[in-house]
Amino acid sequence: MEQTELKFSLYTPENPLLHEVRVKEILVPSAKGQLGILPGHTGLISLLEAGVLKYLPTDTNQWQNVAVGWGYLEVCNGEVRVLAETAQTKEALERSATEKKLKEVEESLKEDLEPKNRQNLERERLRLQAELDL
Repeated sequence: MEQTELKFSLYTPENPLLHEVRVKEILVPSAKGQLGILPGHTGLISLLEAGVLKYLPTDTNQWQNVAVGWGYLEVCNGEVRVLAETAQTKEALERSATEKKLKEVEESLKEDLEPKNRQNLERERLRLQAELDL
């Protein structure tokens, strides 16, 4: 029988943000670019990049957005699991604090830092920008 939906779960170290939500489609910011996942997708494990993750619940035609930090994505037997360092919804966003933190990170990136520090700051910049893009 052909799959018509996926079960989607999103976890962070602090708590499960979503657990087995039934969805029609998911768009994930992966290390290789935007990755679309539909019912029947083949098994997959991928790195997750900081960005905006979008999902379309089966009970609505309105996309839901979540800003995620880096992490991992697994697709297996009609289930999609995202393990993200951070996840932020628009409703929980403190916009002014996020804007302030983004400015601080951008200033730090202008300094001459060692590659590992720059990589961490760039990852943080992408995550904060994704939150503001919600």
